[in-house]
Amino acid sequence: MVGDETTDSIRSALARGDLLAAYDEVTRGKKLGHQGLGYLEVLTLARLGDTERGLRLYDEYRLAAKNDVDALSLKARLLKDQAFATPHEPHRAKLLQACRLYAEVYGKTRSSYPAINAATLAQIAGRPRIAQRLAKAVVQQVLAEGGQDYYTLATLAEAMVILGDLDGADQVLQRATGSPDADVGSRSTTYLQLQRLMAVSDDADGLQGLLHHVRPPKVAMFCGNIFVPDAELEARLAAEIRQVVRKEKIGFAYGALAAGSDILIAEQLLDEGCELDVVLPFTEADFMAQSVAPGGDDWVRRYARCKSRAASMTIASNMSYVGEMMQFAYGSKVTMGMARLRARHLNGEAIQLAIVEQIGAKTLSGSDIGAWQQGGGRSAVIEAGPIVRPVMPPPPPRSQVERGTYGIMFTDFPGFTTLDERVLPTFWEEVMHRAAVTLEGYADRIKVGNTWGDALYVVFEDARSAAAAALDLSDQFAKVDCEALGVPEGASMRIALHYGTTYAGHDPVSRRMTFYGTEVSRTARIEPVTPSGSVYVTEPFAAVLEMEADHPFDCNYVGKTPLAKGYGVYPLYRLARPAAAKAATEPARRIRKARSA
Repeated sequence: MVGDETTDSIRSALARGDLLAAYDEVTRGKKLGHQGLGYLEVLTLARLGDTERGLRLYDEYRLAAKNDVDALSLKARLLKDQAFATPHEPHRAKLLQACRLYAEVYGKTRSSYPAINAATLAQIAGRPRIAQRLAKAVVQQVLAEGGQDYYTLATLAEAMVILGDLDGADQVLQRATGSPDADVGSRSTTYLQLQRLMAVSDDADGLQGLLHHVRPPKVAMFCGNIFVPDAELEARLAAEIRQVVRKEKIGFAYGALAAGSDILIAEQLLDEGCELDVVLPFTEADFMAQSVAPGGDDWVRRYARCKSRAASMTIASNMSYVGEMMQFAYGSKVTMGMARLRARHLNGEAIQLAIVEQIGAKTLSGSDIGAWQQGGGRSAVIEAGPIVRPVMPPPPPRSQVERGTYGIMFTDFPGFTTLDERVLPTFWEEVMHRAAVTLEGYADRIKVGNTWGDALYVVFEDARSAAAAALDLSDQFAKVDCEALGVPEGASMRIALHYGTTYAGHDPVSRRMTFYGTEVSRTARIEPVTPSGSVYVTEPFAAVLEMEADHPFDCNYVGKTPLAKGYGVYPLYRLARPAAAKAATEPARRIRKARSA
């Protein structure tokens, strides 16, 4: 059955921890008319961290009516994740709400899965007697049933942790990870559960010892210097790369495929069974001409082999190479952010794997190492020693027009052209005046701002400022008096954001500074497909935000989306403030480990 194939494909993506691919498969299946994907869609959203949308769809799809343990437990899981979304300690009221719901599901189904979750939440909420009672019931039930699959054994181990039997938990977890179904997605879920228990445990060191059994594979961002083929050098470097991959337990990797270090690293990653995701800074033809072909035909052949074995290829910017090093730096920054996004989805760690001729040398790869570490990342650097670089082709002629990399915003108000002429002054006051007041707070970070009709076009110095301004605008637009405008309640601006390189020049018509180029056009094509009242951002924008330390934003994946005017299909994300930030004003009692129930 086609529907069964779609379901299998979604579950396969979830199993390997590829949550974006899982969501894309859900979207594809729905477009094909497959029914019954609601549970998997909401589960995928839960693992992606989009609990707000997950809860809304859970009710919309009436999943509680399915009355099976997985569907009933899913709402409790979403509430649990919301409780842990607060900055410092879990939100106790939501924690107990999720605990009660899990307990109710256990009462209906007598399944050990909701029972262990209720026990864990009770332990974290400071209700040890309830936790121990449930954990004992889980141990008795699991041992009686005798299941040997991963989740059954992981459930048993978690119950043993609550009962204080860490040695027993260690032995059971070792058996669990040896099960055929001990996939990456399952292990990452257990890893997160144990981390949460460790935060309230009196024996954190003992629990730390359990984590290595289920720790998800690391995600690597790789880079390095270009060099001509050298069998002896490559053999030495390949051995060192494999040693790092095994020691660090790398399972996924993001990087370009330039001649020399990049391709050599990619080959070793693939041979070690890692997933390879290729990210190029600009068009593939230009990248090959600048970064692969100069190294010789052998590197070109090896590029093709790596590409054919890669899980995905992303073009960070579909613009041509215009002779600027900032284009390579932009591609590297996007690659770094994508690696960190994947690591976050896995509840794991991102690491940089780099080959440089000499540590500290002033090369592009050296700059990449500095950028990664400046963002708090850890690097595994292999020093190549003297290398022979190929003769590089001359860059294309450079324009003398100034260029830079900025946050780009486009907005408009759906239905503006149908507004009654008599309400246009009201629109100007209700909508555009609010926009002006809001953007005034970002005046020192705005490079240029322009309006025509209902639209705004604003260029910001950085992605973080663009994100903050977009959400502030969205909040203000939500206050617009829709009745006064004669539009449906809830109608609001749609806002699109991108981060990319543009030209900056003098507009001879308006006689003002303006910004233009391929990346501006791309942003303009996103805004028409953005839902009213939402802020959509590109994958490069989401990746660059991920490189910002402690940024106060969520980028929730909405899938590969066809842009307006046939501009292509691109992965898009919905920008939001974390649920924790919205709930910051809600009272929440602190959790004390020693409190008894």
